Amino acid sequence: MRPTILFATHNNAKRQLFEPLFAETGFACCTLNDCADGRQVIEDAPTAVENALKKARVYHGPDWPFVFADDAGVEIDALNGEPGVMARRWGGRFPDDIDDQTWLDYLLARMRGVPLERRTGRFVSGWALLTPDGREHTRRITLEFVVALEPQRPFTPGFPMSAILVGEPYYVGERRVQVKAEWEKWGALKAWKQFEKCSHD
Repeated sequence: MRPTILFATHNNAKRQLFEPLFAETGFACCTLNDCADGRQVIEDAPTAVENALKKARVYHGPDWPFVFADDAGVEIDALNGEPGVMARRWGGRFPDDIDDQTWLDYLLARMRGVPLERRTGRFVSGWALLTPDGREHTRRITLEFVVALEPQRPFTPGFPMSAILVGEPYYVGERRVQVKAEWEKWGALKAWKQFEKCSHD
């Protein structure tokens, strides 16, 4: 039977992105939507990596020896780096449960009149993996993007920016390729499995 990794998220869009990566390493995936756990994590750390670690540490233990968490800030150059690490809440402007369309409408209003060549930005993501030996593995990555002048496609629920990123249907296309490449370079989960196998040989 495959071991299970808990992905500490309620966001199904994130599950679609990462679950194939876990599966390639031989892990089944469950998220916080699959388990009845009422614990809350206040994501108030100054960096995405620290927020990911906070989430992973809360759920790591005998019941969940493998826990993965991620957090992603958004930096838009024409907005002087807003919304920042609290991207969904836009630095505290919005509540945690802000709906996708309201968030997207606000972004487009703030970007009104900015020409395409200045609509650059990046996701600044932090990943954290906790393993049964208690070790904490982290990684920081950046993924560049360009904000379109208007919506290009319907957004993926939980990821409103997917509607307005220039290029192919971004969430199921280019971003997945980028994240997969970064995951393979990191190799933390695969390295742990190899270490475990060697220790039992």
